[in-house]
Amino acid sequence: METTNETQSCRYTDEATKNKYVAKLLHPIKANGFQGLRMDDIAKAMDLSKATLYKYFPSRDEIIERLTALYIRYVVCDETQLKEGSSEAYIQGFQSTFAQTLLIANYGTEAFFHDLREVYPQLMASIEVAISDRNNRLRSFYERGIAEGYMNDLNAMLYILQDELIFQKLLDPLYLMKNNLTLRNAIWDYYLIKKQQLFKYDVIPQINDTAMSEKVDYLVRKVTFGVA
Repeated sequence: METTNETQSCRYTDEATKNKYVAKLLHPIKANGFQGLRMDDIAKAMDLSKATLYKYFPSRDEIIERLTALYIRYVVCDETQLKEGSSEAYIQGFQSTFAQTLLIANYGTEAFFHDLREVYPQLMASIEVAISDRNNRLRSFYERGIAEGYMNDLNAMLYILQDELIFQKLLDPLYLMKNNLTLRNAIWDYYLIKKQQLFKYDVIPQINDTAMSEKVDYLVRKVTFGVA
C-alpha cells in the first residue's frame, strides 16, 4: 500500500501511538525527574530519531502534559470499578487496589513530583486532586466493607496511609538491602499481612491467592524493568 502524506500525518497524530511513546518515559523519569532530560534523551528513551520525535511532539511541554495525563488515567485511576455487596466483590477490590497503589508509589516518586511542582505546578495540582479523589473512593470502599461485615473495624484513612508509607519503603533498594529483603518477597509478604489485617476470619479462606501471586510477579517486573 502506498504511503501518502495524509497517512503519515494521521500516524503522527494518532493518540494511542503518542501515548505509547510517552509511556516509555514513566520508568526513567521516576528516578531522576525530567528537568535534566533534553529532547535528545527523550528521543532515545522513546527509540525514535529526534526528527521523528518532533513530528509526534512539537514541544517538550506537550510531552510532560501528556505524561501527567497518562499517570492520572492509567496509574492513579486505572482500576476496576469497586463493587460491593459480596465477599467476592470486596476480595477483588482489595487485590486490584493493592496492585494499583503499588504502581502509584512506583511512578509517583519525589523526583518526578518535585520537577512538576517546580516547572508545572498546575499539572502537579491535577495529580493531587486525582489521588485525593481515589483515596476518597477507597475510604468509602473500606467503610462499606466494614458496615457489611466483611472487613475488620479499622480507620480507613490510616489504612490508606499505611499503604503509601510501606510501599515507599519497599520500593527503596537501599532499604531492602539493609534489611535483607527482596522486592518480590517483601511485596508478597505485605499482601499476606494486609489480607489478614483487613478481612474477617471467615472471609479469609475464600481468598484465592494463585492469580494474585502471578500478578505480583508481573508487578515486580514492571517496577524493576518498566516492562509492559
